[in-house]
Formats: sequence, C-alpha cells, structure tokens
Amino acid sequence: RTIFRGAIAAGIVSAVRPHAARFSYPIPHHSAGAPGVLDAAPSCSELFHEQPLDHFGPSPSPGTFPQRYFLHDGHYRRDAGGPMFFYLGNEADVTLYVNATGLIWENARSFGALVVFAEHRYYGASQPFPDDPTSDLRFLTTGQALMDYVGLVGHLKKEYGFAPSDAVVGFGGSYGGMLATWGRLRFPHIWDGAIAASAPVVAFEGVMAATDDMDYYAVGETFDVTPAAGATPHCEANLRKAFAGGGLTRVDPAVLRSAFRLCDSGGAEDATLDQDVATWINEALSYMAMGNFPYRSTYLLNGDGSLPPFPVRVACESLAEDLTHDDRTEEWLHGLASFASVYYNYTSDLTCNTLSAPVNEEGRIVGELWDYQYCSQIFMVLGTRTTPTDMFGDAPWDGDAVARDCEARHGFPPHRRHFADAYGTPADWARSASNIVWSQGEYDPWRGGGVVSSLSDTLVAVVIPGAAHHLDLFFSHESDTDEVIAARALEMEHVRRWVEEKRTGYVHSPDPGAVMLRNNAAFDSDRTETE
Repeated sequence: RTIFRGAIAAGIVSAVRPHAARFSYPIPHHSAGAPGVLDAAPSCSELFHEQPLDHFGPSPSPGTFPQRYFLHDGHYRRDAGGPMFFYLGNEADVTLYVNATGLIWENARSFGALVVFAEHRYYGASQPFPDDPTSDLRFLTTGQALMDYVGLVGHLKKEYGFAPSDAVVGFGGSYGGMLATWGRLRFPHIWDGAIAASAPVVAFEGVMAATDDMDYYAVGETFDVTPAAGATPHCEANLRKAFAGGGLTRVDPAVLRSAFRLCDSGGAEDATLDQDVATWINEALSYMAMGNFPYRSTYLLNGDGSLPPFPVRVACESLAEDLTHDDRTEEWLHGLASFASVYYNYTSDLTCNTLSAPVNEEGRIVGELWDYQYCSQIFMVLGTRTTPTDMFGDAPWDGDAVARDCEARHGFPPHRRHFADAYGTPADWARSASNIVWSQGEYDPWRGGGVVSSLSDTLVAVVIPGAAHHLDLFFSHESDTDEVIAARALEMEHVRRWVEEKRTGYVHSPDPGAVMLRNNAAFDSDRTETE
C-alpha cells in the first residue's frame, strides 16, 4: 500500500531509490467510516447506468459495463430548483463514501438537493470485466472515469427534468477531490462548482513549480511526529535514527526479526531487511498521519477495524523517551515495533508480522488497481531530503528511474506530464477557472501536494489547523474543532453562491436559441430587402 515499494500490494515503484527504500508513500485514500457515520446506503436507491467501455475510441464502443451509483431524492425539491450534489467516486467501493460523507448528507435537506454518489469504473461493483477485474486495464483512466460521470449527470438531469438554471455541484476527497477539480476545469458546463478536499492536484511534473517542494509528503509526516502536532518530544528523533540515521543497518538481522516479531514465512531477505523494516514502519506512519483524527475512526481500514483518536500521538507514546543512544538499542527496536503495531495490529490478535502483506484484502485489491493508475497517468512526484523538517534520507525525486520501473512492470512508460498538458498549472487556473474550494488538513501529509493558497475570489484554499485527511467531508462530531466547523460552513457558503448564481444567471440571461432565431430572422429580412 505504498507508492514507492512494489513489494507491498498497493506499491508503485521500488526503483526510485535503488540504494535505500526507507521512505514510502500511500495512495491518497478515501474516507472510510468516520464516527457519526450515517448508514445511508439503505436509504438510497442502488442503481446502475450502462456506460461505454471506451468513450474516446471509434464508435461504437467495444462494449459497455454497468456503473453503480447511489441516489437519494428524499430531499430533492424540483419546484425550488434544487441542485444536484454529485460525489465523484474514488479508488474503492462507493458505499464507503455514501456512508462517510456527512458534508453532503447534513446539507442536502436545506438545499433541496438530489444526492448522487457515483462509483469509479473498475472499483466496487462497477466492473467492466467482472470475471477477471484486472485482466484488461486499458480503460482504467481518469479521462474515461470523468466521462462516465459526465454521462451519468446528463442521464439524471433528463430523468429528473432539470432546468438549465439548476446547478450541479461536485464533491470529492483525496483522489475524488482530484477528479472533482479536473471535472470542474474540463467540464465547467457540467459541474457549476467543486468542493475538493485533500486533493494533491499540484503534485505532478509540470504542475508543481518548485523542486524543493517535492519532499512535501516527508515534511508532512515529520511534522506529525513532533510536539507541534501533539506528539511526544523524542518521537521524531527516534524515528529519524531509523529513517535517515541508518540505525537499523547496524542491527543484526536475527535481532531485527525477533524485535519486530517477523513471521518465518514472510520472505524478507537478510540483505535488505533493514530497509524493508524501515519502509514497513513508515507505511504505518503514512496511514496513521492521514487518519490522525481526534476520534476513533475506521478510515484507512475499509470498515474492518478502527484506529484510536490521534493514532500518531498514541504510537509516539512508545517512543516518548530518547532511545537513540547505542546502550538503549533493544528498547528502541521494541519502541519502533510498538509504534507500527498501532496500525498493523489494530485487531490486537496478530502473532507475527509480514513486511510485504497489505493490512487487509481490500487494500490488496485497491493497491493493484492504483498501481496501474499511478504508472499510467497519476504519476505524482515524491522525494525526500534530510533537513530539520524532513527526517528521511536524501532521495530526491528521480522521475526517469520511476518511469523505468513502471515500464518494466507494466510494459509501457507513464504519461509523465499528462495533467500539466491536460489541465495546466495553478497560474493557468487563476486566469481561466472559477468555483473550486480546496481544503487541506494541517496534519495531512498530502497537504503540500495540493493548493494551499487562494488563487482568486472564486478559487479558494482553506488550510484547517489540527485536521487530517479530508476531515471536513466527514459527519459533524462532538470532537470537531472550531476550525473544521468554520471550514465546512465556508465550503457550503460557496456552494450556496454557486447554486444561486446559476439560478439567477439563467433567469436573467436571454435564451441562446431565441437569440439565434431572432438574428436569423433579421438576417433574412435584410437579405430580402437588398435583393
């Protein structure tokens, strides 16, 4: 489940740092089951819309597949011009978002909104090749997925008799937030605005401006294990020794196997065991940092278990003392093992650890699909450099090495500049786009890969203190801070403005068809008089 370690199920690239694999990156993950989750799916209609397998090839498409979506029209007010709230599904079963996206459910009634959660092709029940889901991934692209959503919006507009003045607002978190952003940029006539939470839309070659920013994820993780984020004072130093200090390389492999309770059948080789253990520890940190919420959450675990409130702080309690001196090596190793077990042993019943095993079966399946998506299009830049704010070893971004590794495993090179070529840069968006709110959580390592400063009055960035990965999309909770409450209010204030602008703009604008008819009539009259 890491971007840079192919041996882990959701891994992408191991060749990025051929000499050391001490820093790993997770996929931007969906919001799976925060506390206060509404069991919303039963109150929805589970429906399917037949989609072309290929939206861009010669007509007809080589086939079709049923795209699943969930629809709730109990709050919809057609007579009042109710909008459509459309969630652009991420890399998982869409029911996870149906049951976790409180921002939509808590506001649908007051807006009179038609609620739609659309599932991403190849995930969940939306399978083009259900007998062998990974047998043909040629049609697993962001462009195909967006066209699925465009087609579904059109279908529902027709079914519910939407007027031209009725707005459609896109919502999405993480990869879904990336899709919501790209949907608004590419199809502004489909989505009148987008709420894009924790969306690393800047983290691409040709889009990210400063090379120094390419260690943004490492900086985010490092921050989360410092006292500034509520962690114990020595947690960062103990982890730095493992990641940048080479501390594990000086430990006998037999001692490592014992301290980390590695399974005999795990397959880890002594020659790379220190690197594998460091990557394994960091994978746990990566996911706990994204899920560093103030309450118990099943986020990241796909509903199969839960992590404690502020899991990074809990994990750091095992590294509260300064264990970096050589005479405390045994304590340090056991502290690192306990740190990682907060994530891996969330069931408290593991008897041994396998370094290459995904946290559960859902993670394995998602990882295989995301691996393909990363290596074909979603080629995010990620590097590390040892600094006071980056506790990992020097491993700058090497796009050529990553591309070679992708091609070796998939048989084709990545389209490295796809998103720069297709959508431009934030400077381009500031000149030509509107109606997007990007939110970032202070504790979310993906924050630096997103838009963190407003580009205009209608392209707004919100950084939420003390928040992790798209916390603002979750249901309201008694532990919510004033800052996350204010962020949600700001987001919905913009949504209301988009809805009203669409409604009033069409009311006061002339009908384009009528204008054309009048112009044609005037032209015919002038021509007759001349003749």
